[in-house]
Amino acid sequence: MNLNMFYGETKGFFEDKNCVHTACEIAHQPLMWRQLSSYLKHVKDEIRCFLDRIGCLSNMRIILTGAGSSGFVGRAVSGFVAKSYGISCEAIHTTDIVSAPEVNFPALYADKPTLLVSFARSGNSPESEGAVRYARKKVRNLYEIAIVCDGNSRLSKATRESDNSLVLVMPEGTNDKGFAMTSSVSTMILAGFAVLCPSKFDDITREICLIADLLVKVGPYIVNSARDCASWGFERVWYLGSGPFMALAHEGALKMLELSYGTVVAGHNNSAEFRHGPKTVINPKTVTLHFISNDAFTAKYDIDLLQELYNQRDGNKVVAMHGGLTPIEADLTVEYDVNGLTICADVAAGLQVLLFMQLLSMFTSLGLGISTDNPSPSGLVNRVVQGVTVYPLADSTKIGF
Repeated sequence: MNLNMFYGETKGFFEDKNCVHTACEIAHQPLMWRQLSSYLKHVKDEIRCFLDRIGCLSNMRIILTGAGSSGFVGRAVSGFVAKSYGISCEAIHTTDIVSAPEVNFPALYADKPTLLVSFARSGNSPESEGAVRYARKKVRNLYEIAIVCDGNSRLSKATRESDNSLVLVMPEGTNDKGFAMTSSVSTMILAGFAVLCPSKFDDITREICLIADLLVKVGPYIVNSARDCASWGFERVWYLGSGPFMALAHEGALKMLELSYGTVVAGHNNSAEFRHGPKTVINPKTVTLHFISNDAFTAKYDIDLLQELYNQRDGNKVVAMHGGLTPIEADLTVEYDVNGLTICADVAAGLQVLLFMQLLSMFTSLGLGISTDNPSPSGLVNRVVQGVTVYPLADSTKIGF
């Protein structure tokens, strides 16, 4: 990826600021998606054979899981799949599963055929493997898919232990070297969406390449918009979206916290719930980012809140990302492009929103003088989580630790 074409800055610029991994991994996402499309076509028969063994997905309990950003991947995929394919999935973080397995795998569901789909960048977080092993103890008829960026990870190896499993390894460049997950997030979203919409698999793999082409086209425009927004010097930023965009809003808030090393207070809400208390976060140093849904009905709620906050603003700033459904007044408007897409239109909109959030966090980090590739050199937080004990789960004859 030519960083000068994408950012207007050379690779040396980012190397000097300890941001080269993050900058490259954000910019090379279209390449990763094209490689993903080729990979999915290559393993199509393996995926189909596995899904044929499962049977009808609508008859199963489907759980999408991961920790941190990987958990938000699951939440986003669950929304995209429900809207595009009509299949309901539960998104449960691995951190919730290991800390309260009886809540997430109640005895009532022990005999319910279950598909556990795990998402992970490193695949070495203790909770990733722990959630799989807990599920095996609690569910008698369990199928497993691991969508991972490291095929040699603990999660990959644990998943391959089962005869009822499928491991999908994302392109090598998605195992981000930077602290924050970027290309790993977007690529796993596309992979999860394709696998869980099997009757549309061929169309999705084709449209993944179209999404890559779109991002190459709109990338520099989104870069400039994010750079402008980062220059405002905000102290609080709140991400607002509905449906699958709410999961992306959560991911955006996490990116800002990570790459600003907590200097910027960041949070997220569903557009409709923001009035129920969280609105008190607004002060003259607050920016609200409104991700307007690609769905015309849902967009009404998103736009209502945006207009309310824009009309009430008192020093605070309002940003709107939308698909041109209707003229929108805001301090900054960024239009996403879904032209030429059918099945993947919502996903494409979400990935362009995701790109803006990644870039905003990166430019904010650079403006604060933070080492973006490693914002916590003291080791207070780490690229792969440390210090977690996953305790043995008693009272089961199934696979243990």
